[in-house]
Amino acid sequence: MLVSIIVCTHNLDNYQNLIQTIESLLKQTYREIEIVIVVDGNHDLFQKVLPIYIDRSNIKILENEFSLGAFGAGNVGVKVATGDIIAFIDDDAVADTKWLENLVKIYKERNAISVGGKVLPIWLSKQPDSFPEELYWLVGVTHSDFRSGLISEVRNSYGVNMSFKKDVFDKIGYFNAKLGFAKGGASYLQGAEPEFALRMKQRFGKGVLYNPEAIVYHKIPASKTRFGKLIRRAFYQGYSKALMKRFGSLPGTLTTEKSYLRDLLFNYIPRHIDGVFSSHCWREIKRLNLVGSVIISVGIGFLYGYAKGR
Repeated sequence: MLVSIIVCTHNLDNYQNLIQTIESLLKQTYREIEIVIVVDGNHDLFQKVLPIYIDRSNIKILENEFSLGAFGAGNVGVKVATGDIIAFIDDDAVADTKWLENLVKIYKERNAISVGGKVLPIWLSKQPDSFPEELYWLVGVTHSDFRSGLISEVRNSYGVNMSFKKDVFDKIGYFNAKLGFAKGGASYLQGAEPEFALRMKQRFGKGVLYNPEAIVYHKIPASKTRFGKLIRRAFYQGYSKALMKRFGSLPGTLTTEKSYLRDLLFNYIPRHIDGVFSSHCWREIKRLNLVGSVIISVGIGFLYGYAKGR
């Protein structure tokens, strides 16, 4: 199976991270690969990247004249990809050397149509004490209790580590770019992955298989863990789910969120309350404050999106 890996990029400041991402792909133990780099609305970045890889036969470099956003750019990459499998990784992530090998293994062994994997953090500064692991999804990282580390079907995987059979796109179309991140942080909508996966499930009767051995490392700068940024992303998480309900009544739209909320209320929060009476009292108080603020922000975002839709 030929695997096409799509890497979308738009920020010149992220150039060194992008190079590290591509180098991690060139070191994969699975060698049947094609890399598609989509430079989204940044000609200077395109001119900087082009001469480095222009002579590599297994690397394609595309330029969008105008920014299409994360998933609009991803759709451009899908249209030129020639692989049997299309995988996605962010331009600030590094793939484990066996990442593709462990994705492809699931396709072969389980006749999968979509496979995702675990996302682990690379903290570019000290991990803040106030940021608990159950909120890692806010920065695109898998928390430790996710699926209990088992190979299992999930609603969707994170965009930094996901893959699909090419014919999935041929039969159901492309990502809904309106539900994805916009350039420059103008929008933090986070609904493109689940909306696409739900359409896939509805069409094929199969979902995404999660393989915890298919690992990608995601770089997390201090700016992403600041209170204001986390609350903003939480708001957009709720808003995104409301928009998904507006775009269509796909079954199971909020199943994952309901299950996570139950865990949050009956497992994670009680754990932190217990911690208040330990030697880590102040840390647990800060974490409880953040968890509560995130829950409220997600709720406000959902209500706002629902009301706006009506």
